[in-house]
Amino acid sequence: MGGGFWPTLPLKMPYSEGVPHWWDPAWWIFQIVVMSILLLTLRKVAMSIDRNENAPKTSRRPGTSTNTQEPPSIPG
Repeated sequence: MGGGFWPTLPLKMPYSEGVPHWWDPAWWIFQIVVMSILLLTLRKVAMSIDRNENAPKTSRRPGTSTNTQEPPSIPG
């Protein structure tokens, strides 16, 4: 094991002189765009779930009210 300060991968990646200079910035821009889209999508899903949880619950049974403190009204 090397005694370097920075951690390294188990396999050494050799430097390739055939990679163009524009590749590294293009790769980072691609990663930033993909991660931004992913984060914005997850935020949108989470906000819609929170919005649905805060919506008032409606009952399908007749005679019940949305306010749980009042007893149901009985006609007649």
